[in-house]
Amino acid sequence: MQPNTVNHEENFVPFTRVRQNHRQHIQKLGSNSGSGRQCTYPWRDPEYQVGDSFFKACTKRDVDEGKGRPNVPPTLKGTGRVWRTTKAYNNMTKQYGYFCERIQ
Repeated sequence: MQPNTVNHEENFVPFTRVRQNHRQHIQKLGSNSGSGRQCTYPWRDPEYQVGDSFFKACTKRDVDEGKGRPNVPPTLKGTGRVWRTTKAYNNMTKQYGYFCERIQ
């Protein structure tokens, strides 16, 4: 009999959706953009409308160094979907990271 093992990669969540009633827990820390993995995030997801957002958790050090910032794919330009990515701190989960909001 093999012991039960957990594949931690399968349980990894690269971002969490921020509902309207939880937005007050997000403290934006800046407004610079950077790099990320475009296929991981919901840039084109039709469920994300203008005003919807998600939060990608990182360490404070990564946020301070600008590492791990989600990057809107360049191919999204011209589609009418515009996102803003901001350094942030989530008061509810006590996590640093990036707050990504669809603004158009």
